Order: sequence, then C-alpha cells, then structure tokens
Amino acid sequence: GAAINFTRALAAEWGAYNITVNAICPGFFPSKMTKGTLEHMGVDRLKAHAPLQRLGDDEDLKGLCVLYASEAGKHITGQWLAVDGGVSVVVAG
Repeated sequence: GAAINFTRALAAEWGAYNITVNAICPGFFPSKMTKGTLEHMGVDRLKAHAPLQRLGDDEDLKGLCVLYASEAGKHITGQWLAVDGGVSVVVAG
C-alpha cells in the first residue's frame, strides 16, 4: 500500500513538470531471493495457485516497462499494474 500511495503522491507532484510516475507490481518470479520458497513449496504448487498456471519470467515485465517509458504511455501517471498471472484477482488483490 505504501508503494502505491507513494507512486500516486509523486505522480501528483511531478506531473507539473511533465514527469509520469507509475508502478509495476510483480507477482512471484523465480530469483535468488525466491529460491528458498521455490525449493520449500515447489514450482508446481506455486503455479497451481495462479489462474495462468505458471510463474512469471523476464519477458512478462518487458511490455509494461516499454509502455510506461514510451510515448504510448505519456498520458498514464499515478497508476499501478500487477503482473502476477492473475493471482491478485483470486487472492484478495
């Protein structure tokens, strides 16, 4: 919640300078940080809780990054988007 409200506050303040501020809220992605969870719970178990039935990967974040950074996103500010395979839809997102 803090990151989302911080994003919104910065967007309101920096909009006057034509600067957009948005957030990407990634779901579960394999990484060094999540290695222990993957080993403990298992990949298949984590996948089973996601509507898309898979974990995220680097490719899943690229499109949103390009949108936010490009002219196509020039009128988007103060927004957040979950990139989580639908988990936030089924788990109190």
